[in-house]
Amino acid sequence: MLYGRNELGCIDIVAYRTLPCEHAMGPGFVLSANDERRLVNLIAACDTDPELKGMQPVGWYHSHIASRIFLSERDRQVHSRYFASSFQVALVLRPSAERATRAGFFFKESSGAMRTDSAYEEFVIESAPAIPEIYPSPAALAEVPAKRDTPAKVSPAPDVTVCPKCGGRQMRRSRRIGAPERLRGVFGYYPYRCLECLSRSFLKRSPVLLELIRPNSGKRPEERRRAWLRTRREFLLWGTGIVGFLLILLYMVRDAGPKQDQP
Repeated sequence: MLYGRNELGCIDIVAYRTLPCEHAMGPGFVLSANDERRLVNLIAACDTDPELKGMQPVGWYHSHIASRIFLSERDRQVHSRYFASSFQVALVLRPSAERATRAGFFFKESSGAMRTDSAYEEFVIESAPAIPEIYPSPAALAEVPAKRDTPAKVSPAPDVTVCPKCGGRQMRRSRRIGAPERLRGVFGYYPYRCLECLSRSFLKRSPVLLELIRPNSGKRPEERRRAWLRTRREFLLWGTGIVGFLLILLYMVRDAGPKQDQP
């Protein structure tokens, strides 16, 4: 929560308070009933907290740890429900372990519209100075026995899945629903759920048939056997349905054809 003053169309942010999200619905930014109650208490904290006397809630902030700076659908719902005033702003932070944290403000224009796909201008928040590293003395290095150089094991690069809607990297496989989605899996399209924007999309992966004939699949024999049984059952179900449909169609065509004259 961001607190400050709104004077003559200028927002002055002078204090903030954090909301500990319990993540009851997963690692995504989804507020539970307890989180919403704490958020309401933070909004009303100006009346009870002496340090916030004379201030008002001027906006809120949150971070996108694996996606770009924008307001997702869930972010827009939070902003429209709890920060509906025209002067209240939203601050999105994009932390990174390799470079400085980037941020961007989102606010309503004079017409009432709000730009959500990207900020008007992003800026950099300088982090705290790093702790200097302490290196061992040469005498201590001399006491350490030398080790033989052994080639390091190179692990394969992880399969990074990117959300096509928000660009986030917090993607998890979703459960397939219905026969059409299972048929898509035969051709390599599987449903994924983004933990950032909670959107569901189909992404291209290796088809089931290629996984079955691949010699080094990395699966245990029991897993390969269960996968083969599951695929065979799907083929039998689909094959039986297609054959039954063709037989019914053939019967309808023959029955609707011209009949011979009977005495």
